[in-house]
This record gives sequence, structure tokens and C-alpha cells, in this order.
Amino acid sequence: MSEENVEIVRRMWEAFLAGDVPTALSFYAPDVEWDGTNLPDGTVGHGHQAILDHVDRWAAMWDDWTVEVEDVQGAESNQVVLLMREKGRSPEGLRLDERHAELYTLRDGSIVRRQGFADPRQALKAAGLSE
Repeated sequence: MSEENVEIVRRMWEAFLAGDVPTALSFYAPDVEWDGTNLPDGTVGHGHQAILDHVDRWAAMWDDWTVEVEDVQGAESNQVVLLMREKGRSPEGLRLDERHAELYTLRDGSIVRRQGFADPRQALKAAGLSE
């Protein structure tokens, strides 16, 4: 099941990065729990609109915002950790070039929970992939 879950997360991100939002959202359960509390103004929301609100709010903060998927790792449970590098520049000139992580929980082929992490080590630990 872990490899299948890894592939689901990969395909979701491929769609997202290609700008195919409807396909990216199709990998999420309709009542997905979206935990964005890793951001200063982040919240926990539910459903596809919570995803769209989170991404819109974050993307609006940056000019030239890019995301590069670095690695996707499956855990023993129904969890997948995605490691990424985000780059951007704010209108005020603040530069972003950081590694982040997201922890996905899947059930029956759908993403039912997503949690963002500012520190990738915390995401790996939460998934039982490191000490």
C-alpha cells in the first residue's frame, strides 16, 4: 500500500505543479483535513476550499514563487512524506529559499489529511521515518 500511496501523492503534485488544479484536487477526499498551522497565519480547515484558500493566501505573499519536489517517502502506515524546496521573493524584497515538508495520510486511495512542516525532520519523525 505504501508504494501506491507514494504514487498518489506524486501524481497529485505533478498535476498541481502543471497548474491542473481540478486533477490535483481529485486526489483529496471531499472532507480532507488541511492543517496549515505551520504558517504564521495558518489554520486547520476541511474540504477542497480549505486547500484553495491556503494555497492562494501563501502564493499571494510571493513574487516568482516556485516549488520543487525533492523526495517522496512512504511510511509503514498510510502516510507519505513529501520533501520540497520553495523559492520566492516578496514584493518587499524578502527572499524565500527553504526546505519544507508535508505529511499526507491516505485512506482508500484518497488523501484524507495533510499537515505542513517548516522543518522536514519533524515530518519524518511524525511518520516514524527517523528518530
